[in-house]
Amino acid sequence: MKRLFLLEDDLSLINGLSFAVKKEGYEIDVARTVLEGDTLWADDKYDLAILDVSLPDGSGFDFCRKIRRTSKAYVRV
Repeated sequence: MKRLFLLEDDLSLINGLSFAVKKEGYEIDVARTVLEGDTLWADDKYDLAILDVSLPDGSGFDFCRKIRRTSKAYVRV
């Protein structure tokens, strides 16, 4: 696993998770809204997706359904 996708709107969680992930040598891309996530997400680009359930413009569950239809990435909600 080399590249992670984080869909989260809380800046303190973003900062903490990004710091920890980068410290372990992984790359991470962060989206703060579902719309931003749609523009960043690409098939086979990410090995793991971590999704917030409650976002300002939608649900992490809905985004998870989209990912599972189009990708084999491991998803945690």
